[in-house]
Amino acid sequence: MFKDLKNLNAALAKKDENFWLKAGEKMALRLFREASKRVPAYRDFLKSNKINPAKIKTIIDFSKIPSVDKKNYLLKYPLEKLCWDGKIEKADMISLSSGSSGDPFFWLRDKEQEEETALSHEAFLVDSFGIDKNSTLLIVSFAMGMWVAGTLTYRAVQKIAENYRLTVITPGINKQDVLNVVRKIGNKYKQIVIAGYPPFVKDIIDEGERQNIDWKKHKIKFLFAAEAFSEKWRDYMYKKIGAKNPLKDSLNIYGTADALILGHETPLSILIRRLADKHGKELYRDLFKHDERVPTLVQYNPALRYLESVNGNLIFSAFSGIPLVRYAIGDTGDATQYSKVISLLKKHDINMDKEVRLAKISNWKLPFLYVYGRNDFTASLYGINIHPENIRDALSDKEAEGDVSGKFVMFTGNDGRMNQYLKIVVELKDGVSNAGVKLEERIKSAVVKMLKEKNMEYNELYKSLGVMVEPQIKLYRYGHEDFFKPGIKQKWRKI
Repeated sequence: MFKDLKNLNAALAKKDENFWLKAGEKMALRLFREASKRVPAYRDFLKSNKINPAKIKTIIDFSKIPSVDKKNYLLKYPLEKLCWDGKIEKADMISLSSGSSGDPFFWLRDKEQEEETALSHEAFLVDSFGIDKNSTLLIVSFAMGMWVAGTLTYRAVQKIAENYRLTVITPGINKQDVLNVVRKIGNKYKQIVIAGYPPFVKDIIDEGERQNIDWKKHKIKFLFAAEAFSEKWRDYMYKKIGAKNPLKDSLNIYGTADALILGHETPLSILIRRLADKHGKELYRDLFKHDERVPTLVQYNPALRYLESVNGNLIFSAFSGIPLVRYAIGDTGDATQYSKVISLLKKHDINMDKEVRLAKISNWKLPFLYVYGRNDFTASLYGINIHPENIRDALSDKEAEGDVSGKFVMFTGNDGRMNQYLKIVVELKDGVSNAGVKLEERIKSAVVKMLKEKNMEYNELYKSLGVMVEPQIKLYRYGHEDFFKPGIKQKWRKI
């Protein structure tokens, strides 16, 4: 739809929200029509659900089509049947992601997705980081290899680099390599963008301090993805680097292997979240439906990704190597119109036109999306999924099964230095008490062993970070009221 940044920027500057919403509806209907004809698996899915494609004419009709997910669609059909015209060889690239059970799934990408991603990167790198005004070294510290975040970022930035004084380098999740790059060539650029999972980027900054790198001598920017974080955490990172513009010195991408980039933070979305923090729980509740959870707030382009929320569950539609029509991604959140967000803020006596002028930021009329993360009991550690099935298997190990019930709750948090950790609360068997530190250590060893065997991403992370990503194990008596109250369905993840 947009052939280059000039064309996209003109639309972002001048078009109102109705333009973007209509563009999204038009894209979704066109995707449905093409997928119903050209994707063998989707043709069969529609037939099985007694859907006549000819009767889907409006966006209301579209919203009534059954949604697809990994279980009822992706894992049901051979990979080639999910592709355009049933031809896997049309894909330019394949990346992997861990599936719901930890088994990897192959995601296809073609030229169109690569071009869309490059244009999206160019738009936010110019708007937030000013790569058109500053020579920039962009360090990709996402996992490389077969995983989507690293390769996608590298290919997108490399594609646009020829138009700017922009250099990309790819040390991946090797902390020392990142620090060596900063130390040896960082001062040859006006600014450095460190792209990576938020907890890993924090480790880089902390380790750099220990090695006497003065981050404040460099103009550092952060490009994050795969994890939510609070504004308090963002400010902690800013203090470390001496950031001067809280709205433009970092940016968080909401993306997945399924959809690539679904949305990303903008200076406007960051401003709104910081205003919500400042004005208290009532505004937070109005905007995000909760006041105790921290969502990621992004803006998205409906012309590229059509988003819906059904009972709090996010559904998207997008052209891709594997075309996805009303795909339930497994995240909770909501898509909200630009005007609705502005009206809510006005209700709390916040004039966003004035705030935008004072902040000197762009005011894109794109819709907003707030995301709370997985709804399938998966926890996220350093941007990778930790699946309950793996923990359950570890607790069945001979090292633990005699003393524990098999029930557990896992969650991630941040310690006083804002380091991320994984904590697993484990229920002891009825009658077992005073199990002690030795059992906790045995369980930890069993969990680490299982994750390294079953979760390839965790195994790579462990090679890089070692004990830092080993879980904390805490034992609780049988039926403890805080975690294992009898008579209710067990929740494996605490939110």
